[in-house]
Parts: sequence; structure tokens; C-alpha cells
Amino acid sequence: MPEHPHGRLPTTTIGADVSSSLLALLRSLIRQPCHHADYLRRSLSKVLLAVQGRLDLSTLNDDPRFTHPGWQAALPQRALQLWQAWQLPLADWLDGLEVAEHERAQLRWLLVQLAAAASPSNSLLNPEVAEAARQSRGQSLCRGGHNLWSDLASGRPFAQPNLDTSHLLGRDIACSPGRVIARHAEFELICYQPLTDQVHDKPLLIVPPPINRFYLLDLTPDTSLIRYALQQGLQVYLISWRNPNPSHCNWGLARYVSASQRALNECLLHSASAQATLTGICSGGLIAALLCAWQAASDHTRQLSAFSLLVTPLDTRLQTDVMRLSGPATRQRLRQRVWRDGYLDARSSGAAFGWMRPEQLVWTPAVTRYALGQELKQSPVTTWGHDHTRLPAQLVEDLFDLLDRDPLGQPGNLQLNGEPIDLGAVTLPSWHLAARRDHIVPWQNTYPGTRLGGEKVFNLCHSGHIQGLLCPPDHPRAHFQHGNANAVSADDWLASASTVQGSWWPAWSTWLKQHSGELVDAPVHTDGGHGPAPGLYVQQQ
Repeated sequence: MPEHPHGRLPTTTIGADVSSSLLALLRSLIRQPCHHADYLRRSLSKVLLAVQGRLDLSTLNDDPRFTHPGWQAALPQRALQLWQAWQLPLADWLDGLEVAEHERAQLRWLLVQLAAAASPSNSLLNPEVAEAARQSRGQSLCRGGHNLWSDLASGRPFAQPNLDTSHLLGRDIACSPGRVIARHAEFELICYQPLTDQVHDKPLLIVPPPINRFYLLDLTPDTSLIRYALQQGLQVYLISWRNPNPSHCNWGLARYVSASQRALNECLLHSASAQATLTGICSGGLIAALLCAWQAASDHTRQLSAFSLLVTPLDTRLQTDVMRLSGPATRQRLRQRVWRDGYLDARSSGAAFGWMRPEQLVWTPAVTRYALGQELKQSPVTTWGHDHTRLPAQLVEDLFDLLDRDPLGQPGNLQLNGEPIDLGAVTLPSWHLAARRDHIVPWQNTYPGTRLGGEKVFNLCHSGHIQGLLCPPDHPRAHFQHGNANAVSADDWLASASTVQGSWWPAWSTWLKQHSGELVDAPVHTDGGHGPAPGLYVQQQ
């Protein structure tokens, strides 16, 4: 079964940097007494309004933690207002501190954790908790206590769903028909069975991220991007990455790019086509972009007609909470640990994502399981979300290098398999998707701008990193911004972009089909001696 990621936050690696930030805060008490006094004055004025029940709580209207009608009662309402009172002046106080930017970011992260933990929804003031306890005569709290004890005893100090057999790979999720046509040390190559009588003769090769399992793209028949592409007459091939072990510690970006080149060669050979299109997602998109740049630098045979990148940071100067939190001491200790172990373990990588949204991914499940005494609902998305993989030490090192130096911003600053990388030398047409509420890859970092050559189309959906990808055509509220990426900056592009109602999937598939050649009779794949999709590597623990 997958490891349970939120049970281990790498606090041993972040402690030194956080301690340094707290010391900087203490020093600011001496340097900026008036600034701190102003925060206290503003907080007290908000507290007085809260005590009188006059504090505006409109910012919480869309917060799912506070939708129960019982929050309108006097005591819960006062608790909410007092909780908000000390938070409202925090942004100005934090911005005004005379500390280094990475220290400010670490303090902001700590305050987010404190606010999430101190939420009245985590207490007996939560009307939903009180109602459940009253109706069950305290049995809900007893069940919750039992759940907490059993989770602690089994090494799961944070609430997780009990993973069961209701969502099995190949039966309920990742069930698009196909065959594994090749298996190598790094990956399996899956060829999916066409779903139309005719297909475009240039196949599509998908490069998923090595950080997670590929089946987010084939979650259920109704939310499967892979199945949708097959229904549009595209021939779909996909790389399924191996879950690495300590013996693979030297696998870095160069190894993953070489493996993608091998997969592309086999895709073209199997489809009897001279060219293919390429789609990469998140860190898989980085691998795909580097493959295109490596081909341009090595004068490689023109094997690609176009490529698309989904939520992929071409500008790797990511301004996210996790990146701001990671100071020099944090990164050095993490490097030492991954080289000692040979990999970054699944629990640590999962914890990093979980603590970016503590109110949603940590405390809300805890209230459900420990205060309400209920089992957490299992869904295909949560099954995928808890199915993390390890990362080889060299890949972690290479990703840190991208984040530290942003070498893709300057031609030749990155060498890959003996070739200097220049994204500007890539002249293939490209299609890009970003997500406005992405907390992992800010949408501005995905904008290609002047970094990438060729004709570029940019699209901005209005969901997050995961939900933005799960956007089938019948999505009721879907819409996105669309336009050619001719502007220098992302904000300039947004000012002139047009709004399109509906899912981005049809726009993506239509664009791909324009670069996928003529329609031919769909092949019948009878080979694939390595077994049916989804293969073996996706099931490795």
C-alpha cells in the first residue's frame, strides 16, 4: 500500500533556517519597536470589534470549514471573529519587518501553520462537532479518540483515509485499454488501444512527472485525459516511470531525458511514423522541454512536430511557500540526507505538499477522523494523492540546481549529455497550460515568454495544480484564458487574452491534431509481450 505522506514533515531539515528567522524576528523587536507596537494597537482594535460582534467576516464566506449554520450562533461567531482579529493586520506587519526575504517567507509559513492549527473549526466550538457529539451521546468523540490512538500506534500521526480495495489500478482507475510494449530500467512504455476507426498518423508521447504516478491522467473513464485524447483520434503512448530505489541514486535529469529519447524512438518505431508530438506535465514537462532543447543542440533528426507543456515551470525561480521556506541550511541538510539514503522518500515529498495547504490537507481530515469520529472518504483523487514515489538523489540535486540558478534563463548555463541547453533554439510550435490557483507552480512561471522559441499558445485555467488537469468537457464551471504568447511578460499576456467558456481539453486536442498528420486506419496492436496497461512499474512500492 502507498506510504502515508503527511506523517513525516522533514522538520530536522528546516529547523536551522526557521530558528534563524525567529532570531531575526527577536532582533527586530529592538530595531522596530514602533512597528510592533502599531501591530498590537491595530490587533487590539480588531479584538474590540470582535468582542462586540462587529468584525467583518466576509472573507470567510467561501471557506468550507465554516458553512455549517451553527457558526452563526453567538459563541462560535465570537470565536471566529477573535480568530480573525489577530490575523487581519498580519500581512502589513510582516511586510514591514526589516528581515531578509527568505526569513520573511519562513515567518509567513509559520504564521499560516499557526492560524490553521488555531482555527475554531479544530475545537469543540465547531458546531458540527458539537452536534455530532450531542446526537451520538459522545460516541463520536470516543470513535475519534480510538481513531487517533490507532493511527498513532500504526505510525500515522495525521489523519489519512484507510486505503482499501474500492479503487484498484487497472479495474477502477488507470483502466484505459493498452499494452506495455517496452520495459527498461527507468520506465515502461505503454501503447493505448485506439478508440476510433481512424487515427492521426503521428503519435502522441506523454511524459508524466517522476514525482507522482502517471494515472492522474487516466483516473476514471470520465476524467481521463488519456481516454479523451484517444476518443479524438490520437495515437497515445505514455512513459510510466519506475519507483527508484537506492541503487538508482545517480539517476538525474540527464538520465531521465535520455530515457525519454529512448521512449520516443520506440514510439516512432512501433507506430511506423517519422514524427510524433510530445506532451509533458509538471516536472515531466521540464524533461520534455529539455529533450526538445537537447535535440535542437545536437542537430538530432527532426522527430517532433510539436509539443505541449502542462503546468510546467520554464522559469524555475518558484516563489512558493516550500521554496521560500527552504533556506541554505535546509537544502544542505536535505542534500546530505538524500545522498545518505539514495533517494528522497515518498513520505517526505508528500509532507512538503501537504503542509502547503494545512487547513485543507491536514486539519480538515483530522477534524473529520478524530473529532467527528468518521472515516475519511476515499476517492480516485485521494488514492492517487497518497500514492507518492521516491526521487533519486541526483534528480533531487538537479532540481535544486534548477531552482537555485534558474539556468534555463540563460543559454548554455545548463549542460545536458554533452550539449549546452538553449530553450530559445527550440523552434517547434508549442501549447502551454497554467493554473491560476496553482500553489505548486505559480502560473506566471509557466509562461514561455522569450525563453522559448517557435510559435507559442498560452492558456490559463482557473483551478489548482491538480484540479486544473481534471477538467473534462462537461465540467459545469470551466473556463480559461487563451491567446498567442507574444507578450514579453505573463501579466501583459493576460491583459490581452480572450476568455473561453468550457474545458481546455478540446482546445488542446484540436491544436495537437493540427500537428499530428493525416488520418489513417487505426492499427490493431496485438504485440506487447510485457503485459496489459497500466503495467508493473506503476504498482511498485
